Amino acid sequence: MSSVAERSSRVTSTLIDHIARVDLRVRDVEKALTFYRDVVGLEVDGQSADHASLSPAQGSAILTLDSTGVTAPADPRATGLFHTAIRFPTRASLGDVLARLVAARLEIGAGDHLVSEALYIDDPDGNGVELYWDRPESEWPSPTDDMLVPMATLPVDLDGLLDDGTGEQAVGRQAPQGTDIGHVHLQVSDLGPTTRFYRDEIGLDLTGSLGADAGFFSSNGYHHHIGANRWRSRGGKPSRNDRAGLARVVFAVADDAVLDGLGRRLKDAGREMTETNGRLAIHDPDGIELEFVSSGSGR
Repeated sequence: MSSVAERSSRVTSTLIDHIARVDLRVRDVEKALTFYRDVVGLEVDGQSADHASLSPAQGSAILTLDSTGVTAPADPRATGLFHTAIRFPTRASLGDVLARLVAARLEIGAGDHLVSEALYIDDPDGNGVELYWDRPESEWPSPTDDMLVPMATLPVDLDGLLDDGTGEQAVGRQAPQGTDIGHVHLQVSDLGPTTRFYRDEIGLDLTGSLGADAGFFSSNGYHHHIGANRWRSRGGKPSRNDRAGLARVVFAVADDAVLDGLGRRLKDAGREMTETNGRLAIHDPDGIELEFVSSGSGR
């Protein structure tokens, strides 16, 4: 049996179709755009003094920025955002992003996770960002007894990544069609309640874990749509709204029937939520706001 077929045979969750959008709090929208527009390459498709929405080429908005009432940078120890992971469709397009990071003289981290290659950086407000591309699923490691999608952290061949891109010509280029939010990694206070919520109540597959410190959750056999860790936030409290950070994550599900099923599961679990017009909003155990929308209702 191939690794893809073996993984498919163990998948139980089909809830999440994709991540529709991430909403961030920032102190200054224009300063944040110098990163998300000029370096990441997203296009501004709506802007006011305190709000902006951004999209890839020929795509819908995948990221919003809001500075209303925000006066301080992100709190690194609060629960909320660890990073927003922006996924590029090819290694060459990630190489172009690396060229823009180099041109902007920004300091980055990097990791080869076997399923993907990733670059790590903070935005101007201290919001964590991952920029990555996925290897073809046929090249992912085979499942093990305790991991649906094994991952690791190895060095990235940064020179080779740059060589795959277009070099200096990448500066000023827009993120290509197909760029999206691949996953969101959260900081949580305690992994136990987090796992029970995302696996047992929301209904996602636990694809892997790092003891009591980190867990990864997904639908449809993806390596993770949600990551959660307590490395900096163990016992932490939610970030205040006057600090930069995560406002909400919006997940798209296939249709209204899937959304209705999620609502029934959460009601059975005794969770409070808001359901209106093809949308379901709920807070996780750390107060992180999640919204689930039917793909038929738009983003």
